Amino acid sequence: MRLIQGYMEQGDIEGAKKVVNSIWFPGLLIKPVRSVYYTIKGNLAMADQDYDNAEKLMKKSLSLGGGALTKQAEGPNKLQLGMLCMQKGDIKQAESYIRQAIRAGLPDKENESAAYLQLCSIMMNKREFRAAKDYFRKVKALKPSTPEIVAQVKQIEKYITRMPG
Repeated sequence: MRLIQGYMEQGDIEGAKKVVNSIWFPGLLIKPVRSVYYTIKGNLAMADQDYDNAEKLMKKSLSLGGGALTKQAEGPNKLQLGMLCMQKGDIKQAESYIRQAIRAGLPDKENESAAYLQLCSIMMNKREFRAAKDYFRKVKALKPSTPEIVAQVKQIEKYITRMPG
């Protein structure tokens, strides 16, 4: 797993894939490491825009459960599953996963901001403007610094002031 992490940190997706694909028997890995293995496979599938396979792998990772390592990854995994559901257009399931991710705990303010921003977007689509504004305030309070999130906040800011509620 450390080899894969090194490649991922360098942005060498092909190198990471090569190491992951060299693991022939993931069933022999101890449970927490196996969970991380499936999470990484899911992330690599998302990078290839293979959303169905990514979803399957992420669910497999979550189903292993247990251990401090997998508990730490539960929130981010569920957030990613929520984002996958958003990509597929399954808004109801996306909302469920994102709420579960927030409850499970996210590792940093950027992930938390992304989760609340997605919930804000979902509430805007459901025309629940008061809830959308509440989530937007939470995003602003977290003061995200990721360029993508900042750009989305600026975009939503234009519309949110004109909403009733």
